[in-house]
Order: sequence, then structure tokens, then C-alpha cells
Amino acid sequence: MAIVLFDWGGTSIKHGVWQQGALVQTASTKTPATWAAMKSTLQDILQHYQRTYTIDGISVSAPGNVDPEAGVIGGLSAIPYIHRFAIVDELTALCGLPVCIENDANAAAIAEAALGAGKDKPHVLFVIAGSGIGGAIVKNNVLQRGSHKYAGEFGLMTLDNGKTFSELGTAVAMARRYNQRVSAANPLSGEHIFQLAQHGDPIAQQEVEQFYHWMAVGLLNLQVCYDPDCIIIGGGISANKAIFAGIEQRLHTLVSEKGLTEFMPEICLCQYGSEANLIGAAVNFEQKMPRG
Repeated sequence: MAIVLFDWGGTSIKHGVWQQGALVQTASTKTPATWAAMKSTLQDILQHYQRTYTIDGISVSAPGNVDPEAGVIGGLSAIPYIHRFAIVDELTALCGLPVCIENDANAAAIAEAALGAGKDKPHVLFVIAGSGIGGAIVKNNVLQRGSHKYAGEFGLMTLDNGKTFSELGTAVAMARRYNQRVSAANPLSGEHIFQLAQHGDPIAQQEVEQFYHWMAVGLLNLQVCYDPDCIIIGGGISANKAIFAGIEQRLHTLVSEKGLTEFMPEICLCQYGSEANLIGAAVNFEQKMPRG
């Protein structure tokens, strides 16, 4: 079985082929400006792969509130033209192949739970930290959507005085707090704030500590609510092991402060990084459309 995979982002479309349990021939192209241009681009990519592989289907990782059963993408995203119509039906007719679609964060969670950092663990939470906090719940390799398909929207948790996990526990929020405190003429990124903290900037050190604190609070809340085997961290911060170590240390401290001696939450870095969405799209297709 060979599957063409797409990961739709606001600036680029990643793509590749999944064959014999491996991701091969990956590449990317600029995200088209219209749906008509997107369809033309997808067709060109599919035809390119069909010269080399016998393609059995297409699987897409997409932004927005994806309803795989209805084949529709609700909500809003950085690609405004993909929402609120029968997009899977249209792609199926366009390409003449079975098409699966899944939300990008969910796809990454599926990849990590089935094959990556959560492999062989029945209860897995996936937390993706970028400009906000997203996530997913996976039980026995099956994504849990909830009654209103909001399961995994961890960033909406209120942590302090009406402020949410997304508003408090991200590197973007940390940078925003720092820039407000120093009245920066040229706002600095989270990466710069971490560097300043390492070089002894006291305000940066305070804001990094606040970042670690709120990330730990959010993760501990998730642990006591769901009691998973592990919580997998993805997103931009997962590329920096020093940041991960800081989160883990603060979580240990918080657990100790609360007297939770029965367990220590197991947190781990995602294994597949930037390829997680494509791999998850492949696993999603195989789960929904098994061989034969």
C-alpha cells in the first residue's frame, strides 16, 4: 500500500509517500492562495508520485476543526478557503482515490501514540505548544473526540484569574510578558528570552521561571484529570531539550509541593518532530481503510 500524504499549513504544504511503514520522498511547496489553485497543486503532486508508485489513497493533515466522518473542516485556520464545505467528497472526486482527513494536532498525536514516544502505552495525552496550547487524547491508539469534538483543547483550561493555559504557559506568552515589562522597541522572541535568561538577565529569568511554572501547572492538571501513562510534548519547544528539562524539573517540584507521592507524571518529547503530522496522516488512513 502506498499513500500520498499532505500536511496543510498556512505558509507551506508538506507532502510525501507512505510505503511499507516508512515515509519516503518528502518535500514541500508554498501554500496556494485559492482553493482552485490548491486543487491544481494537489493534482500535480499526486501525478508526480503516481509515476513512481501505485497509489492506493490520499491522507491529509489539516488545520481547523476537522470532522472526519462528515468530511468537513469547521472553525477557522490560516487557510481560510478550506472551511465549511464537503471537502473530502470534492477531493475524492478530483483524485479518483479514497481520501482521509484529520486535524493536524490530532494527526501528530496519532503518530506519536501508535509509533512514536507513546508506542505500546494504552493511555496517552499529546500536548502541542506553539503560539497556543493544543492537544489530543489517545486511548489504545484511538483518538478520543468527546461529545462536541472538543476533547484535547487543553489550551482553554483556566489556570489563573481567568487566564488560560494558552495565555500563560507558552513561550509566546512569556515573550509578550517580557516585552511589556521592558517596553521593548523591538519585541524579542521566546528563543531570545531563553538566551537572555541563560546570560543572567533577571527579568528574563523571572519570565522563564513563570513559563516553567504555568506549563507545570497545566501538565499536572492534565495528569490528575486523565491519569495517562505519559504526556507527550510537541511543538516548537520540543526541539530544545534544555527547555524540556526545565519543565520537567518544575513539575517534579510542584508534585512534591502538593504531596502527590503516589506518582510522578511521565512527560516525554515527541519522537517525530516536524514529520509527525504526515506520519499521523498515514496511520489514520491505515486505521480507517485497512488493507484489503
